[in-house]
Amino acid sequence: MTKLIAFSAVPPLTLALVAACASNPGPAPAAASTAATPGAAATPASAGKLDSTPLADPVANVPPTCKNGTKAAGTGLIDDFEDGNDKAAPAGGRNGSWWIGKADHAVITLPKGPVKPSDGGPEGSKHAMHFVGKTDNADSWGAAVGVNFLPSGFYDASKYAGIAFKIKSAKPNLDVRLKILDANTHPEGGVCKDCFNAFGRELILGTEWKDVSLMWSELTQQSDWGNPRPPMIEPSKLHDMEWQMWPGNDFDIWLDDVHFIECQ
Repeated sequence: MTKLIAFSAVPPLTLALVAACASNPGPAPAAASTAATPGAAATPASAGKLDSTPLADPVANVPPTCKNGTKAAGTGLIDDFEDGNDKAAPAGGRNGSWWIGKADHAVITLPKGPVKPSDGGPEGSKHAMHFVGKTDNADSWGAAVGVNFLPSGFYDASKYAGIAFKIKSAKPNLDVRLKILDANTHPEGGVCKDCFNAFGRELILGTEWKDVSLMWSELTQQSDWGNPRPPMIEPSKLHDMEWQMWPGNDFDIWLDDVHFIECQ
């Protein structure tokens, strides 16, 4: 069964988050650092607010709920794409870069050639990441656009409370999974036996720019696969974050203003 968590239709946020189930996927290409299988077809739930019920008991490395809300962290910019290149913003000790990954039968039409932003974006922005293509049901996963926090190894993001970004789709109700791989879910951590079931959330995208803000405690693994299955993401050891397309979809998404958040 798929559990749907929806947002109000009132701006600034009208996308739904879905905690979807999936069976054990096949291996992912190393460049993509990702793997998944398609879940059940997602349908936005009735309008409402994000369920604030804790997903698990707090653990030592996860910041508590921000009682007064969150804000963009002072050193939190991951990328606003205004420099027009594939490098993440050099803030907070990060020096990662953007990448594209795809399954065997998937076709990527944008970006063409080197990974770089396109002209456009939300109001006030000149550039944003534009990711366009088609995935195939013949594959066990689809395609992904992502960013590494460091050229190799893991980044300590424990001083932050979560992540935020702006996103939209050319067509409504596109199901995209946000994934943040950590030392427990990426092979480089030397921990996982069944890797790539990253903590994340399902996003049901609309055709207008939306602000998405998620605390670490709101991220979950997919059900029924992956080893290990820790109670929470490990913010002190993050490898990358990515936006993954499911198999059997034509997709056309825009992404901008990616950053870490902190408590007010």
